[in-house]
Amino acid sequence: MSAKPSFLRVLSCDGGSPMSVSEGACFAHILERLTRDVLFQLEDVPEADLNRQLELPETNTLFALATHLVGAAEYWVLALVGQRQISRDRAAEFQARGSFSELQERYDRWLQAMHEVLDALADNRLQEPVSQPTSYRYAPPDRPLIVRDALLHAVEHCALHLGHIQLTRQLLGLPVRT
Repeated sequence: MSAKPSFLRVLSCDGGSPMSVSEGACFAHILERLTRDVLFQLEDVPEADLNRQLELPETNTLFALATHLVGAAEYWVLALVGQRQISRDRAAEFQARGSFSELQERYDRWLQAMHEVLDALADNRLQEPVSQPTSYRYAPPDRPLIVRDALLHAVEHCALHLGHIQLTRQLLGLPVRT
């Protein structure tokens, strides 16, 4: 068995020898960081602004963006990778309205479930095929979609919509949060 690449090893807390970190735990760390940043971007937004539609074509409210982001993350990580049953209505995500506390509760459930799936994910599962969504246009043309692809897409998608949330804050006249 070959050694893990250096980017998958970290120093132990006491400065001793490197310890192994699973790729699932690395994905979980990145997804949690993105998730917590979404919440940070939204925690000070008044409910009226959270649900306010921009006066620009084809834009979404902050609440709708956050709802879609977590709905997609649940699908790609919990359903495709974790093989859990989830209920998702993608079209309804873009019409969703609500409060920050509702988002906080859903995001807390997402984080817990995401860690249950990814913290226990064996590295050898990353090469396993997943059931490919019918409308996913970025699937590799020469091979099946695998667990690693699903996780990479989850990270990419969360980061993209975090950027949309940051820009929408600015378009609503809210201060930049860093």
